[in-house]
Amino acid sequence: MEALVLCGGFATRLEPITLFVPKPLLPIGGRPIIDYTLDKIHEIGVEKIIFSTNLKFADQFEYWIEHKKNSGAGGNIHLIVEPTMHDGEKLGAIKGINYTIEKAAIEDDLLIVAGDNFYNFKLKKVLDHFNKGRKPTVALYDLKSKKDAKRFGVVSVKDNILTGFEEKPERPKSTVVSTGIYLFPREMLGKFSEYVKDGNNPDAPGYFLQWLIKNDEIHGVIYDENWFDIGTIDTYKKVFDQYMKKG
Repeated sequence: MEALVLCGGFATRLEPITLFVPKPLLPIGGRPIIDYTLDKIHEIGVEKIIFSTNLKFADQFEYWIEHKKNSGAGGNIHLIVEPTMHDGEKLGAIKGINYTIEKAAIEDDLLIVAGDNFYNFKLKKVLDHFNKGRKPTVALYDLKSKKDAKRFGVVSVKDNILTGFEEKPERPKSTVVSTGIYLFPREMLGKFSEYVKDGNNPDAPGYFLQWLIKNDEIHGVIYDENWFDIGTIDTYKKVFDQYMKKG
């Protein structure tokens, strides 16, 4: 298995701080957010890890990767750079995933993780489920609030099988949302190219899952531990302050 960590966005909702620093490299508890993601991936034994970013922030990620390798904590890390310099040029998450799959010649089972995730659960639970049936599998989280769920991809799930998926619905059917953590078997990686070539919405992964669920069985694993999408200043401040207190 290989891992792909998505860091290609420009995080306009966190400006002005993200005008200079990419969101995955913002500090929490004295470490960049992306450090915690790397730790979680290493825990499940994935050696080859690919980070995708944009031209604007490529130098900062190259510096971070060099530092990780020099410290002995990097392992087999690679960087793929999308040819974009500002938000108006961004490929979108799905087009970016397909771009990286092709550029990095990925042919193995693939773990995809959003680079702005911050959570304290272990990936082994969702990986174990994936390994049982080798179906596309999504790590899920129950927000317990339909109001909060409006900002995410909302999932209907029964017996670990997704029965519905809505991207940022005005009236969510459930409080269970996607965490931006996905596992795909190698034989299904061509679906990304097919989706893009068909002219579908290239942005949020939720649109891809909506398309995929029509013809394929998608599984989901619900986590109870803490999970945060660092998508706003308020969320970042909440998590930042929480970890400052721990220190």
